[in-house]
Amino acid sequence: MRGGQGAAEARVLQFTNCRILRGGKLLRWARAGVCGDLWVRGGRILDPEKLFFEERRRRDCGGRILAPGFIDVQINGGFGVDFSQATEDVGSGVALVARRILSHGVTSFCPTLVTSPPEVYHKGCTWRAPSSAGRSGARTPRPTSAPSRPMPSRTCWPPTGPWTMSAS
Repeated sequence: MRGGQGAAEARVLQFTNCRILRGGKLLRWARAGVCGDLWVRGGRILDPEKLFFEERRRRDCGGRILAPGFIDVQINGGFGVDFSQATEDVGSGVALVARRILSHGVTSFCPTLVTSPPEVYHKGCTWRAPSSAGRSGARTPRPTSAPSRPMPSRTCWPPTGPWTMSAS
């Protein structure tokens, strides 16, 4: 909580004149707190039926879409940075991506390294970033745990390489 306020003490904010995602549909703003208003206290969305008072803090969204931040669970780089290539200074590359990706609605991400030679992992996975709201850990491809006999692919791409069972 900002300013040390507890959830019960935090002020309620009403977002109005916005479009929100509800039940798999993008709904337009409606009057009197019906379906198009979003009520938030302490970073948590509230049930408007439980609010029995007139709220004074409002933000007019001008018809824009109001959506939660996106989480990118696998990002190999961005904005000219490839995390597998920038192994000498991975930290500054991750910091650059963290700053610039916010404008695209991504509020949290997990930097990943594509399948690479072991040296890349030794260089790229040794850095430690300071605590950051943007970085949610780091990830490497699973087949690197047994480089002499790669594990079967469990991705949406068809497996390829000398270890595949068929040539199709």
